[in-house]
Amino acid sequence: MSVHVDSIAEIEKVLSELRRRRGNGSERANAPRVATLNLIVFVDDSRYRQWVIERAQRIAEKHSARLVLLDSTGATEGVTAAVVASDECEGGICFERVDVGTKELAHEAIASVASELVARDVPTIVWWGGRRLLDSKTLAGLTEFVTEVVVDSSGAASDLQALEELAEFRLRRPRVILNDLAFMRLAPWMDTIAQFFDDPAFFEDIFAIKSVRIESGSDAEAAYLAGWLGSRLAWEALDAKTFRGRGKTVTLERVRSGDQRRVQRVVLETDDSVYSVSVSDGDETVVCLDVEGARAQPQRCVPLASVDNISLFEKAFLSSAHDRIFEDSLSAVRDLLR
Repeated sequence: MSVHVDSIAEIEKVLSELRRRRGNGSERANAPRVATLNLIVFVDDSRYRQWVIERAQRIAEKHSARLVLLDSTGATEGVTAAVVASDECEGGICFERVDVGTKELAHEAIASVASELVARDVPTIVWWGGRRLLDSKTLAGLTEFVTEVVVDSSGAASDLQALEELAEFRLRRPRVILNDLAFMRLAPWMDTIAQFFDDPAFFEDIFAIKSVRIESGSDAEAAYLAGWLGSRLAWEALDAKTFRGRGKTVTLERVRSGDQRRVQRVVLETDDSVYSVSVSDGDETVVCLDVEGARAQPQRCVPLASVDNISLFEKAFLSSAHDRIFEDSLSAVRDLLR
């Protein structure tokens, strides 16, 4: 089923058809009356549009969600609603998708139509693919009724500016659960770095770190890893290149290297030892851990877990709770960049 109207002024026609297919007058006696999730996707960059839609639709199908696409790229006109139905899906309905052309709409109108289109009494999540956060009146309007906002700061026109805005956004809207896919991608690296100091023989060295070097293809990953280390070790950020921890200075160096959204190498140095984790030259799915100097150890290589964006997004919204480690790391990043 699909229905199209030329203007948001006719939105009731769309809503009526969605209600009918969800059970009110549906030919399917067991059709569910509500979606399990509202997924609002905002996109204003045509280069990013198809990538986002493909992944959002997969999530919507898996979770029988109502997908509301707010398309400000100019590729969508009016409002088109479609119900994807199949006997293989629970209740006969796989998911609902509503495309709204928003390029010519005022910010207030976009938020208003989105609030009308969401199913009631289920979580509402925004996947924000817009260029800006703080100066977007559209996002400000959406946060009045959404449960969570998911972004991907890595690869933005300015990763570090995106992180600054994200940190300020969290302070201004503490009620909204915030997740950044750029941070979530780093979980395997965080686990691997922590492996160094699981060994009691090396544990004290974690408090003796004097320098950190992070090589990555995007600035967001490097800043997040630095913020994570700083927040976990109670370091105080003095400026973009310096922490203070336990009365000593810790220098930070961030280097652009390799592919976008990928970390290449992390080096932690103490007075007498150097700990490094690097992507293997022969296999990018493997990282090698080296310890040189006074505490030298044979090199060991381990698989680097790879998590796709769909799985990351699902983890974000299924948690339905604030991630304190992320929020602490983001606060540390904010202090580094101010």
